[in-house]
Amino acid sequence: MSQDSQDKQTVLSFLKGVRDPVLNKDIVSLGFVKDVEVNGRQVHLKLSLTSPGCPHKDEIISDVYRALEGYSVTLDLSYTVLSGSLVRKSGTRKVKNIIAVGSGKGGVGKSTVTILLAYALKRLGARVGIIDLDFYGATVPSMLGSSFEQRVTEEGQLLPAEHEGIKIISLGYFLPANASVIWRGPMLTKAIHDFMDKVEWGELDYLLADLPPGTGDVPITLGQDRLINAAVIVSTPQPAAVNVALRLVDMLKKLNVPVIGGVENMSYFICPGSKERVELFGSRYFQEKLKELGLSYLGSLPFVPQLRELEDQGVSEEKISYIIEDVLPVARELTCRLSQINAQVQERPFFLNVPKRK
Repeated sequence: MSQDSQDKQTVLSFLKGVRDPVLNKDIVSLGFVKDVEVNGRQVHLKLSLTSPGCPHKDEIISDVYRALEGYSVTLDLSYTVLSGSLVRKSGTRKVKNIIAVGSGKGGVGKSTVTILLAYALKRLGARVGIIDLDFYGATVPSMLGSSFEQRVTEEGQLLPAEHEGIKIISLGYFLPANASVIWRGPMLTKAIHDFMDKVEWGELDYLLADLPPGTGDVPITLGQDRLINAAVIVSTPQPAAVNVALRLVDMLKKLNVPVIGGVENMSYFICPGSKERVELFGSRYFQEKLKELGLSYLGSLPFVPQLRELEDQGVSEEKISYIIEDVLPVARELTCRLSQINAQVQERPFFLNVPKRK
């Protein structure tokens, strides 16, 4: 073995003492360490983490420098999002993760949370899309104020709309204003598959699926047909909402779909004058119920009256920039927990025991 190879192996052996606090494995075994170059006491390496805005990034970097104490270290940081275990259709073949954002309860702000998460993930550097599967109440286009010009690829695939760098498809783009959708299960199932099969999503790190409320045909199809690899549950803090919202957890558990955790929406209100924090719908109940179920509490989002006004006009990144600051910790925790799930299911896909359609 050459001296250079020996020096490299020595450095790697030191780095094996650095562990990812969430995945609980050393960063060398996880493949985070790339392109190690050693020249005497100078080390250059690339560190590739698994999620944008990793909340443990600073801790890992500090541990790297500590492990290589005595060396002059140059470190290039990047991230490579882990791909989830799911059945990819023609249009989603380059999508790494499809995450359902849902709730057993209506009126808790699922579409708002989906949009805010999309903007937060984009700010963290991820490639993001929204697939609006709330067919009976498709509101994402109007809330974003986005328009849609129908374009197709040479292969005949429909290209999604794009709003400030976020790719979107929604039935709302194809319906006249106030038109009703009178569909039963088979039509809903076909529409879900069309949005994933006949829409060319391109390369995305996260495709957020905005679900209708409840445990009906849409989440059943997503789970049984293995079209998603994880889900996030949204609820307000009020017990009456939480107890119904968590019914979706029970359904997803039966379909072996991992639940990343819960997001508490409209958790509190900051009075404009006194700056007092007011908990409009109570507190802690959602967090306690998630803990009982062994699920992560991803964080809370405030009730912001101005957001309602912005959604009526059409949301833009510039106008909600101050709100996204509250969403970033939730987005970071989401990506971190999803990386943990993806790392686990790479050894055994989560859907192996899912009952198949007859």
